[in-house]
Amino acid sequence: MNGVDPPKSVLEQISTCWPSIRDPVQFVMRYARAIRKYVAAIVRDSHDADEVAQDFLVRVFEKGFCPENVSRGRFRDYLRSAVRFVAISHLRKKRPGELNEQALSQLTQPEVESEAERTFTSEWRACLLDRVWQSVEQLERQTDGNLDYTVLKLHVADPTAHSDRQAAELSRLVGREIRADAFRKQLSRARKRFAQQIVNEVRKTLQQPTAESMEDELIDLDLMEYVREFLKRPE
Repeated sequence: MNGVDPPKSVLEQISTCWPSIRDPVQFVMRYARAIRKYVAAIVRDSHDADEVAQDFLVRVFEKGFCPENVSRGRFRDYLRSAVRFVAISHLRKKRPGELNEQALSQLTQPEVESEAERTFTSEWRACLLDRVWQSVEQLERQTDGNLDYTVLKLHVADPTAHSDRQAAELSRLVGREIRADAFRKQLSRARKRFAQQIVNEVRKTLQQPTAESMEDELIDLDLMEYVREFLKRPE
């Protein structure tokens, strides 16, 4: 043995930098859709975009990548930088000796990167909310008496509907009478738990989550509308 530690696998790297991510592979796959949308935004050829996205996932799971330059400790910045590197490498390998300079330069144009980042952030937000909805639905299925998912879906479908009408629809769905005041209490509890799920999911994506970095990320992802009234304020 030469005394040099072997390079860490991508799983070990991610687990070290973001210890709250218990299953790094599964976690990356949650945001695979956002990765693909980002690739498509910077690599305009759909065939190339498919190849880059596939190559990126192969590298993540087989070779890993180094997280030394993570911007503000955000997992999505880590992934975005790695995707850009793979995109550039892919285009250079594809056209050895006669680089497609237009395609490569496009990756670094401010307006292209700005649009791509907006696309990535928007899709990341959508993936995160999808994950939260899935968690809420699973918890309802596994917990007797939990109606969070059903109540929230009813409210989201028609947020201006009177609680009497929503209570009547909930009664029909669950097969027992639920009064309007009970529905309002259910909705209040469900919204609070939904907000907590959002906070929990965002926390996993930050290297060293603090109250300030959490708030910054919630604002950046336009998620404050869901959590603002539930955030703890100083006494």
